[in-house]
Amino acid sequence: MKIYPSILFDKKEEAEEWIKKAAETEKYERMQVDFVDGEYTTHKTVPVEAFIFIKKYPHIKFDAHLMVTQNNIDKYLSECKQAGFDRIIVQMESVSNPEKYQALSIDIHSPVKSIEPYLKNLNYINVMSIEPGFGGQKLRDEVIKKIKLLSEWREFHKFKYLICVDGGVEKEMLPELEKLGVDEVVVGVKRLLQW
Repeated sequence: MKIYPSILFDKKEEAEEWIKKAAETEKYERMQVDFVDGEYTTHKTVPVEAFIFIKKYPHIKFDAHLMVTQNNIDKYLSECKQAGFDRIIVQMESVSNPEKYQALSIDIHSPVKSIEPYLKNLNYINVMSIEPGFGGQKLRDEVIKKIKLLSEWREFHKFKYLICVDGGVEKEMLPELEKLGVDEVVVGVKRLLQW
C-alpha cells in the first residue's frame, strides 16, 4: 500500500510551499491535488493554472481530484492536462456520464452500489471517507463497508481498478486498510509530514 500527500489549499503560495516540503523529503512518488470549484461544495481552492509550477518536479506524478460540477468539468479537465497532471480523478456524482472516465471518486454520501455499473471501465477508485472539500476530519465508519465491497467485487470479477482511501486516515489505521485491499491512501500534507 502506498501513502501520498493530499494538497487542499485556497492560496497558491501555501500550496507551493507544502508541495516543496513534501518533495524535499524524497519519500513520495505521487501527490494528489484537490480542486474545488465553489459549486460542488461551498469551499473553493486555488485554480488549476496556478499549478504550472508542478513541472519543476518531473520525478513526481501529480493527481488532480476534481470536486467540480458538470458545468465546469471540461474547463478543469483541459487545464489539468495542460498543467501536467498525470491522473485526473472525477467526482462520480458531478458528471452526467461517469462511464467516460477511468478514474472516479465516490462521495461519502453515495451508496457504493452507485459506482457498480462503471467498475469494468475503471482503473482507479477514490473512496471519499470525509465530507468533500475540507481537511482535518475523521474517517467515517461506513467507508470500511464500501472498501470491503469494492475489494470483493474486484476479486470476483477480476477487475483491475486500484482502491484509494481519501481523508481522515490515522497512522494506526494503515494495517487494517491494507488488509482490506486498499492500494493507496492520501493524507493531508501537513499531517502526513508529521508522521
